[in-house]
Amino acid sequence: MTDQDDTEEREDPSSTTDSSRLQLLWDVLVFQFKLAADGLRDLLLSPIALISAVMGLIAGGDNPDRYFKQVLRLGRRSEYWINLFGYRKHIGTSDDLIAPLKTKVFTEARGNPWVNKVGSDLNRKLDSVNASLATRKKGRSDPD
Repeated sequence: MTDQDDTEEREDPSSTTDSSRLQLLWDVLVFQFKLAADGLRDLLLSPIALISAVMGLIAGGDNPDRYFKQVLRLGRRSEYWINLFGYRKHIGTSDDLIAPLKTKVFTEARGNPWVNKVGSDLNRKLDSVNASLATRKKGRSDPD
């Protein structure tokens, strides 16, 4: 039996907790990048909206809001693409770019012995903290 076989045999129900923790970390990281992209978009759209309004007032003729409406369309398209809260599950969002990256990162991480050791150690510590907190919580809820 190899070390890898031994590791696979030792996986227990806590491995789903380990996977959930890893997924949580990934989701938080992706959310932070999406927040940054959303913030950058807002930072860029603000002066563009002002410039488009001034252009519309000066050169808009009978349709002074046409440039501003174009900015709004750009904002809606970028909002759809960023998909900050993951509401959209269709093709054409930033998630399409992130999915292959996630696969690569998770595959590389699982194949790295150092990452596996650190992850296992961290998960054991987190399990211990969770068990300790659960014991304290149970102790407080039991009537004396």
